[in-house]
Parts: sequence; structure tokens; C-alpha cells
Amino acid sequence: MPGKAKLNDMIEYLVSHFSGNALTRTKLVKLLYLADRESYIARDRQISNLNYIKYHYGPYSEDIVDTLQEMDGEEIRELSGRSSNGTYYRYEANSDYEGSTLTREERAILKQVLQEYENTQTKQLVETVYDLDDLDNVEKYTPLLQDTNVNVGRRAINS
Repeated sequence: MPGKAKLNDMIEYLVSHFSGNALTRTKLVKLLYLADRESYIARDRQISNLNYIKYHYGPYSEDIVDTLQEMDGEEIRELSGRSSNGTYYRYEANSDYEGSTLTREERAILKQVLQEYENTQTKQLVETVYDLDDLDNVEKYTPLLQDTNVNVGRRAINS
């Protein structure tokens, strides 16, 4: 995947700076999407090169899961558990964040997304993401962050 170092640094930044309860996979994916969405609106390009699609709980990219598994034990730790809904995954930092590929502007976007959403319950975060671009009316597997489906008038963060 092109730009893999950028995605690694985004994940490492979010995991190492997260101070909410538990950073689950679903929440991490939504935070990555919100950062890419804000970057797309502000700079006409994402921070990562991810291709998001609409999936069960909103925006998703299989590349995120692959990258998380590759980073496990190195930059981050993936912990799993069982709940009444099945297996869940959460993430913790394994080392101090270094993030050499992120620009100051990109780190600022990630910081704003964290400040806005790290204490938001996952269910509410999913609803927020759906509301931003009216994803209820988008078919499953539709590519996201395209000109046709980003409501640039609805910002996810207070700039």
C-alpha cells in the first residue's frame, strides 16, 4: 500500500495520544476517517492514502486492520477480549510516538480530532460519522471521501 509509513504514523499518533477509556478498533477506524475527512476538506487531500468504503459501522478500510496487525508488538499492542457482542480489540501504545512522516498541519488535524472525539462513546461516534455525510443513504461498499459524497459544509471538528 502506498503511503504506509503515513498510516503507521497516524495510528501511532492516535494510540499514543489517546487518553479516553479504551481505544477500540471501531473507534480508531472512525478517528482515522475523521482525520482524513477533515484533511480532505481543508487541503483537498487525505493524510493517508486509504480507500474507505461504507461498511457495517460506517467508513472502513481493510488496510487499517492489516496495518494494525503488522504494528502489533512493535509500535502498538493489540489486546482482545470477549463481550456479549463477540470479540473486541483495543489498542495501547508500546513506545513513545515519533511520527517522522506527519507534517505539523497533519499532527494538528489529528490532535483536533482527538480533542473533539476521544471521550465520545463509540456508538455516538459512529452516529456522528453517519450524520456528517448522510451515510444512511449510501449503499454498502460505496467508496467514501470522493467529491460526490463529502458534505464540505459539515465539519467534524471546530476549527
